[in-house]
Amino acid sequence: MPTRRALAALVVALPHARGEWTGILGLNFESDGNKVDQRAMQCPSGFITGVSVRHGRDDDDDTDLYDFKLRCGDRWSAWSGMPFKKLKQEKSAECPMKMHVTGLEVKQGRREFGDVDTYDFKLQCSGVWQEYMDLSFSGEQARGARECPAGTMAFGWRSYRGFVKRGDRDSYEFELNCKASAAATGALRAMPNVQTLGLSQNVFVWSKHDVATWLGALGLGEHGEAFKANNLQGDVIFLLLESHLQDLGMKKIGDRLYFMEVLTQLHDAVNSWSKLIGQSLTSTRTLPNLQRNGLPLQVVSWNTKEVVIWVEALGLAEWKPAFEKHRIQGDVMFALTEPAFLEIGVTKIGDRLYLVDCLQSLHEEVTSWKTGQGGRSEPHRQLGGAPTSGPVTEIGRAHV
Repeated sequence: MPTRRALAALVVALPHARGEWTGILGLNFESDGNKVDQRAMQCPSGFITGVSVRHGRDDDDDTDLYDFKLRCGDRWSAWSGMPFKKLKQEKSAECPMKMHVTGLEVKQGRREFGDVDTYDFKLQCSGVWQEYMDLSFSGEQARGARECPAGTMAFGWRSYRGFVKRGDRDSYEFELNCKASAAATGALRAMPNVQTLGLSQNVFVWSKHDVATWLGALGLGEHGEAFKANNLQGDVIFLLLESHLQDLGMKKIGDRLYFMEVLTQLHDAVNSWSKLIGQSLTSTRTLPNLQRNGLPLQVVSWNTKEVVIWVEALGLAEWKPAFEKHRIQGDVMFALTEPAFLEIGVTKIGDRLYLVDCLQSLHEEVTSWKTGQGGRSEPHRQLGGAPTSGPVTEIGRAHV
């Protein structure tokens, strides 16, 4: 049975992002047969400003599963893709007043009756420790914390999961990747001028061919066909993780790290341009108008046929059979994750990211309707902008 030594060896062997890793927290960790699940995430928009945690519990095999997503600036990423099922609880913590994450503390609990393993999380924001998330927790066994070096902030996150069959023990470990704010733009190869390439400064309207053109200017043109085959357009490229690049065939670590760093620069440039012109930037693809498509505003009431209508209205008719085959209805739609879309047969990375993004936007829209109107029929609002009065024919997906 491997212990911390095996995990430490894995950490050393893993590719490193440009920055300084804090090292793992020092929690109790073990796993059968050296099998360790690990996921890494980075913020393309600069630095981490919040973390969301979901806890799943399978009472049949006594497993406790956790997955994570980051808040990068003012936008949430996709879930990391850790093994997960049977959602029990989900909570988030965000740094106040435009602070950034500079540390992480985790406490680890165990209740022997039922073999229940629990975790709770606390962020340090710009040097100030916040409160724990208050996830379900009992029987503290260990507690660990790490802080970014002085003058740096967290922009990357790595999580590890181990499992020991005897006693059904679920172990997790974590570390942060930190860099100075100046490092976001320093010591990099020059980013191509998008206007010189004939591309719009609004990256969110880029087609997959535009993305391939930009890749070529980075010196990564060999991957252009893979990006196009996976429908990676400008409105989803900022959702890419390093693991996606591996799946796309980008095998060289240096190329992946370079791409992620330049993607950060590109996002910052787009954000600055958006502020300069005083407009929120939107994609050419829009969320379907529910009423126009004959769909109830109560998404959880949708049957499979209505879900398929929504998928087709997104321009993703190719995947209608997958949703029908797996009997996806409205009461489970918001539980779908990118790994779940892959499992049901959505093989193109860009389409999976687009579905995740649209589901998040739809959930935000439905939630705003309910809270803002007290259950009455709600006015639509443009996502990322202020609510509008009166009916809106289409909901734009604003990204910045």
